Amino acid sequence: MERHKQLLFDFLSKFPKVTVGLSDLERAFQGEEIDYETFAGIILELEREGSLTAVKSHGRNGRPVSLAYYYRINKRLLQDDNVRELHQWGMRLHPDISLDVYYGLSPDVWRADLPYIEKIDAYLKQGSLPTRQAPAPQRSYELVQDEKWITDHGGQALLERLGLWEQLQIVSVNDPLMLAVNPSIEFTRKKHLHLIVENKTTFQGLLQELPGLAFSSLIWGCGRKITGNLGMLRLQYPVQDAEHELYYFGDIDLEGIRIWYDLHRKFGVQLALPFYLACLVKPPAKGKENHRFSEEALRVFTSFFSTKQSEQLVSILGNGGYIPQETLTSEELVAVGRGSVWSQRG
Repeated sequence: MERHKQLLFDFLSKFPKVTVGLSDLERAFQGEEIDYETFAGIILELEREGSLTAVKSHGRNGRPVSLAYYYRINKRLLQDDNVRELHQWGMRLHPDISLDVYYGLSPDVWRADLPYIEKIDAYLKQGSLPTRQAPAPQRSYELVQDEKWITDHGGQALLERLGLWEQLQIVSVNDPLMLAVNPSIEFTRKKHLHLIVENKTTFQGLLQELPGLAFSSLIWGCGRKITGNLGMLRLQYPVQDAEHELYYFGDIDLEGIRIWYDLHRKFGVQLALPFYLACLVKPPAKGKENHRFSEEALRVFTSFFSTKQSEQLVSILGNGGYIPQETLTSEELVAVGRGSVWSQRG
């Protein structure tokens, strides 16, 4: 495809007019074997790069991969040294490496990335794409001989720019999940419940009484860190042939709500609603004005409460207030944990 793209690039650079018709573009490939999908893909790439701009008044051809009948040629962009260099490199590099994104980035980004791109190109040309997953440090060393490049030096972002992140079968190395396993739980049960709490104080308050609770594990979220390492649960709690329900209890503030919302979207984590309801009867505190606001997260969060409770939550947060987990004493935490029907025991 890169060779075909270069043919079209050369054709447009020499084309005498400012606008070019679809039939003219087809003539650029006379004598070449090229199907419509490949042809259309190249045209659309040049559209995205800005080398071609559709003339809207002439319409598009209406095919599943739709092209304009006429395009305006951006001669300045075609004559740009950086664009020419990208096209030349595109023809030399492994076909799985895509340089499309660099047409819209600063040439400085391209220059900084190029030494790594050459190493990745050499790796790909040694054989096919990997068929088995590998931890990020291992794959990082294989690619650029630096085990920390992917995780610490921008390697993941570069691989995403090249369209290679998923193809290279890289497994992120997350911190271990900080959890306590309920010693009274039977691992043969069909359903396992897991409670995630945002703060260490709440974790400690429930830990001693965990054997009397319905939860198979108690997880310390450590604030936002939980959004990155909750995926470790299946490895650290390897009970595979069972249903797992995850509940979250965090501070009633904008950050705590955002953390739950991110977990809800990514892992289907539910609200540990009885704990939140117990907090709502406590007076709010002032502060936390610097937290980022997410209208969508707040909307979904409040949808699990009654209308009156939702209004109360919006009022507290709207007036710069919050309710920390620590508003509940250890005794209150345990009472809520024991007295609530979380799910039917499996």
